[in-house]
Amino acid sequence: MRAGAAALAAILLAATIHAADPAEITLTGEVIDSACYIKSGSKGESHRVCAQRCGDAGIPLALLVDKTDEVVWIASVDDMETPNAKLRPFAGRKATVTGVWAERGGAKILLLHSVKAASPS
Repeated sequence: MRAGAAALAAILLAATIHAADPAEITLTGEVIDSACYIKSGSKGESHRVCAQRCGDAGIPLALLVDKTDEVVWIASVDDMETPNAKLRPFAGRKATVTGVWAERGGAKILLLHSVKAASPS
């Protein structure tokens, strides 16, 4: 009976750990370059080329969420990689991103799983 109880405890512990895994979320908004947006409010199709160049130069591209205007910082799931190459085609345009939140010390980023053009509304 003890072996059975230990096995049940191990299964319950594994289920608890798995349940604590972060849930994948999907957000829609405009891909912006963080520096120009924060410094001067630059965004939109008229800022597209500049946003792409800023992203190429290493300035983090971010998501300006529809309806809330919240700036969401985006990071790659993989270490030592920037998500800018995946976000670049959508700079200055609406996109839908999917990922999971990572948070530490009050800072929060979205770990990017996928990005695609937003459906027309």
